[in-house]
Amino acid sequence: MPVQTARRVTPDGVIYRQQYVRCGKPGCRRCPPTGPGHGPYWYGFYWDYRQRTRSFYVGKQLPAGVKPIPDPAASPAAARPEEVMP
Repeated sequence: MPVQTARRVTPDGVIYRQQYVRCGKPGCRRCPPTGPGHGPYWYGFYWDYRQRTRSFYVGKQLPAGVKPIPDPAASPAAARPEEVMP
């Protein structure tokens, strides 16, 4: 299952990513090695004033005003080779 990345339109520097999480319960069929984990859930990442990466839980849905970044590998233009002009 593909995991997405999104960036807020405003210049606050928050980057949103989807991640799978592990519950840690023995015998859970959703957690590795038998499954990908629980989720995916959206998390926000930013740099604090000490230049450390901080994150926060967002939820299953992106907040309003945030649009996913298109995956260049999934676009039809990436599938066809570039035309060379003579």
